[in-house]
Amino acid sequence: MDGFVDYFPTKAVKLAEARFGAVLRSELGRLGGEELSLARVRETLPEILAFCKAYHQAFMGYLAAVLPQHRNKVRCGPGCGNCCRHYPMSIEPFEQIAFYAHLRETPELFNALEACLARVREFTRLRRSECGPGAAFESEDDAEEAALQAFFARGLWCPFLAPASGRCGVYEWRPVTCRMYFSETPSEYCVPDFLLTEKNRSFIVCLPDELEAAIAEVSSLYAPLDLPEAFFAGVVRMNELDGELFA
Repeated sequence: MDGFVDYFPTKAVKLAEARFGAVLRSELGRLGGEELSLARVRETLPEILAFCKAYHQAFMGYLAAVLPQHRNKVRCGPGCGNCCRHYPMSIEPFEQIAFYAHLRETPELFNALEACLARVREFTRLRRSECGPGAAFESEDDAEEAALQAFFARGLWCPFLAPASGRCGVYEWRPVTCRMYFSETPSEYCVPDFLLTEKNRSFIVCLPDELEAAIAEVSSLYAPLDLPEAFFAGVVRMNELDGELFA
């Protein structure tokens, strides 16, 4: 799998970057550099939801600009979902808030919470096994990467994937980590047996450093909420904060 692709700065790419940067600068201006308390998140929830929607739209605009630079056709499509066996990481805190705000309005909330908690426990078990006595990894980062690979091999589909159709049931609200992953190979190679082989040509669309830095600056202001970067753990944590944020 390719971790990073260096895109040529075409006019479309530069315009998409500029639009993305404007969205982030506007939000940073709104927040004023102040960390967000639970009370402020509750009071400004509509603004947070609006920003998250604009953030996702900006990312989709960036995808539209850069994906044509790939020589091979992206094979991803509705009903595949093989990549939805990963343990999603790197979710921004405002995405966690926006996602849960939508989820709590659905009848699937409690089943989703139970499924997310089960996946958190399984990932925690796998991570501890990689870091335990006799483990092959001294670095926590290496152990976490091994646990992520092991989780993918377990075949635990995302609980938000519709079992009958294989389609994402939360497609409009999905975080960027679910939007940035693509494959140039047929779906049969997007499975554990081929993940780290030449037959699997999956890749991640990364943003330019200056945009990543601005996103990190926005996210740092949510530190008081203590939201995890992992998607499933974030859903569980947001449920713990439900009474304080959505009362």
